[in-house]
Amino acid sequence: MHIDIKTPRLHALALVALAAASPAMSQTPDDPQWLEAPHDTQALAWARAKTAASQAKLRALPAYATVKAELATALATGAAEPDITLMGPRAVRFLRDAEHPYGLLQLAARDAKGLPGPWRTVLDVGQLRKAESAPLELQAYDLSSACLAPAFSRCLLRLSPAGGDEVEIREFDLDKGAFVDRGFRTPKARAFAEWMGPDQIIVEHTANGAAKTLAGWPASVRLWKRGEPLANAREVYAAEPSDAIVQLFAVGEGAQRRGIIVRAINYSTFDVFAVTQQGKIEQAALPRSLKPMAVQALVGDQVIVQLGSDEVVEGKAYPAETLLAWNSDPTVPAGSKITQVYTPSGGDYLGGRSDIASAQGKLAFVVNRQLVPRVLLAAPATGGWKVEEALAGRPGDNISVRGGGSSDDDLIVATNGFVAPRRQELFRPGQPLTLLAKDRVLFDEDRYVTEIRTATSRDGTRVDYYLLRPKTPANGPQPLFMTGYGAFGISYRPGYFDYTVGGPAFKLWLDRGGSLAIPAIRGGGERGEAWHQAAIRKDRQRSYDDFIAVAEQLVSTGYTTPEHIGVFGMSNGGLLSATLGTQRPDLFGAVVSDVPLTDLIRMRHMGMGAAWINEYGNPDKPDEAAAMLAYSPMQNVSAGTTYPSFLVTISTEDNRVGPGHARKLAARLSDAGAPVYFLEDEEGGHGVSDAFRNPELMALRMTFLIDALIPAKTRPR
Repeated sequence: MHIDIKTPRLHALALVALAAASPAMSQTPDDPQWLEAPHDTQALAWARAKTAASQAKLRALPAYATVKAELATALATGAAEPDITLMGPRAVRFLRDAEHPYGLLQLAARDAKGLPGPWRTVLDVGQLRKAESAPLELQAYDLSSACLAPAFSRCLLRLSPAGGDEVEIREFDLDKGAFVDRGFRTPKARAFAEWMGPDQIIVEHTANGAAKTLAGWPASVRLWKRGEPLANAREVYAAEPSDAIVQLFAVGEGAQRRGIIVRAINYSTFDVFAVTQQGKIEQAALPRSLKPMAVQALVGDQVIVQLGSDEVVEGKAYPAETLLAWNSDPTVPAGSKITQVYTPSGGDYLGGRSDIASAQGKLAFVVNRQLVPRVLLAAPATGGWKVEEALAGRPGDNISVRGGGSSDDDLIVATNGFVAPRRQELFRPGQPLTLLAKDRVLFDEDRYVTEIRTATSRDGTRVDYYLLRPKTPANGPQPLFMTGYGAFGISYRPGYFDYTVGGPAFKLWLDRGGSLAIPAIRGGGERGEAWHQAAIRKDRQRSYDDFIAVAEQLVSTGYTTPEHIGVFGMSNGGLLSATLGTQRPDLFGAVVSDVPLTDLIRMRHMGMGAAWINEYGNPDKPDEAAAMLAYSPMQNVSAGTTYPSFLVTISTEDNRVGPGHARKLAARLSDAGAPVYFLEDEEGGHGVSDAFRNPELMALRMTFLIDALIPAKTRPR
């Protein structure tokens, strides 16, 4: 291996990185690699002992009993209305509440106005767990493509043992409320599937030694006919082993239905293919620089993508952020397949997949300007698309759009704020919005106000942020909860007690007069793909500088003080919070790092970390390794430093990031004498911190934050 070393310091850093990155090299005392293996006997024993000790200490805090009782009350009254998915004459939803923490799959017929009638349960996941004596969880985050049009009676359900990324895909009959005898079923594996017709699906999996990408995701796409052994399914596409992931979609109906294959070379570079029911494959004449994860929506035969950079397509130049439609119909000649849908301008930006949907044969999408949303509708027209504004939001609003089981279904528009309950409404052009569901009121929204403010980052960049604050704050510094993400172009927006702030558990913070700040930091998608690209690899420090700038502004203006600021994050947000806590321990009073990345040098050897090298950097490259080592939390814990209290949480079954990151950070902090609590649940996967499924974990988290940041004598109630 040739390494171009330009400075002695870089040389030293590079050697450290390369040694740590190599699984063959022995670990150092400061790098407890033995904690990385999820089910290693010694590692599990360590995790169980640390968890038990942390639970005992947190339960002994004065606030615990009150917090646990309050959370139980909030969970009993505060379940959000589940997403409603429209499927022709029926509607489907997945209801979870305190009584049914694992969820109920429910079905309703729609009336002449398009509204769902009475809901009936067709699958009780809690009962399924008991019947099969297995810790199954239903991955129901998007049901829109699960059931085959136009009848929408047969569905492909994703059941995850213990909540990890490995699933069993099983065919389910909605009308009978039962799994189909001898229907489609994959063994436990990382797998995806889409309907190609009533007796054929397109599928990829990692079971039984099937080909994998470097990150451990399926690399072979196959057409699988009913009654055929899975091993005999015909391969139609093979990814490169170095690819990050391959995703599947489907367009059209009946004999014209086609599969769409997205090859993610990395999370910024993609190839798109269409495959017929007979296995004929066509590569889309699209540039590779597309916004994650390439396919944004499907309208009829049209595949909607968004450019990640300025590109020339079919001889025409388009600026970055442009929405394009690629016609997957094989009868449309090459050179005539691309149409321009929309190009943002004037400070408008599209976000991600939750901001775009197909419905009524049109494309609905949300654009934001300085975090204020509006909804636009685009309809196919001669030579292109006609775009018009449909709805406008206010500062502090979050608007999302959702289509149904086919691109001809009705559009659902959901609107909410931090303390304004979410409304799901049926949108039909020329008609008033019709209410489908509204979240139950969990908190008096008149007590709080949402502001959009701006701070200046270290390099002079403007960083917008949300601030949710009491209209009548108590005297003195305000307790402040901060969270964010800042990677992969993902944006955090106001949610009504949603998962980004801990669900209904967040009510306990507001009941005590706490505030919330969410900075729109670089690495996210708030200002388009350039905003994302500005903080990848060697430039990741910009994300942390942006977040720090917001915290420092709130301190310098007298709104709060460092000892009253808690920072929380999950997944990449867990990396964010851990980095901030180790990089600026003087600026925060408490740190919650949930399902985090913490060792960027060893990342590719845990979970699916090898897929994220393009985002974070390659430790084999000395300049990128040096940048990673400069902020990677595990490598930046040092004895003699005064750290804020840390709470690190993870699941043994989290095979997205792997439990090794959380374990190693907690071990390093403990060895350095820092105050740290560690909680590892043996179920739950990457979504372990779920208030309904895991109320005790959330009670312990809220106890930790309240004890650390809100002195008992100043807690307003």
